[in-house]
Amino acid sequence: MSRIKQHLSALGWVAAGGMIGALLRHGTNQLVITAFGMQWIYLSTSFENIFGSFLMGFLFTRLTGSGHKRDWLGHFLLVGMIGSYTTYSGFGVQSITLIQESAPLFLLYFFGQVFGGLIAVLGGIRLAEQLKSAD
Repeated sequence: MSRIKQHLSALGWVAAGGMIGALLRHGTNQLVITAFGMQWIYLSTSFENIFGSFLMGFLFTRLTGSGHKRDWLGHFLLVGMIGSYTTYSGFGVQSITLIQESAPLFLLYFFGQVFGGLIAVLGGIRLAEQLKSAD
């Protein structure tokens, strides 16, 4: 396959995954707003970023650890779907909003996102490695 065709194929897989990730993100936001009210939108962003970080670690480990070359799956799942589902841009805007309202809430939110995401990535990697050894 020519480099141009490979690039166009990758773009298609990223776009398809991105569409699904965006819809999942919107659904998560609506679920939280419906269940808890708009003031709890921070909860959905936290969940999306931390759960998405876990999935990123897990799927990255599973995809790179297999002997099969599945670039399309990485483009679809990692770059497209999870990249679209998580939102550190929303995290930045919400952090600025929170720091203006409450320094303690800002600190909890900010450091909870960063360290929670790192711990979730490590958890995803560990689970994938355990499943790989069980295969």
